[in-house]
Order: sequence, then C-alpha cells, then structure tokens
Amino acid sequence: MVVSGQWTLNILRRQLFVNTCTFLMMVVVVLEVSAPYIRTVLFVLKIPTLVLACRQLF
Repeated sequence: MVVSGQWTLNILRRQLFVNTCTFLMMVVVVLEVSAPYIRTVLFVLKIPTLVLACRQLF
C-alpha cells in the first residue's frame, strides 16, 4: 500500500510539473505574440494624447 501511495504521489507530482511547464510556455508564447500589438496600441494612444496636450498649450 505504501508503494502504491508513493507511486500515485509521483504521478501527481509529474502531472503538476507538466501542467505548470505547459502553462508557463503558453504565457511566454502569448506575450511574445502580443508584444508588437501592445506597442502599436500604445503608440496609437500616444498620438491623441500629444494632440490634446498641444491644443491645451496653444
């Protein structure tokens, strides 16, 4: 029974490790893929902000 319990625990640990690695890889892929779009959105948002700031100055 002890051997069976340790075997089950090892399987659960291995499964947790695999799931964690898979999740981290997905996060890295999503961040790498979305990074250019985030920069573009930030750049597009900066333009109206600069226009509004210039209008307030003049």
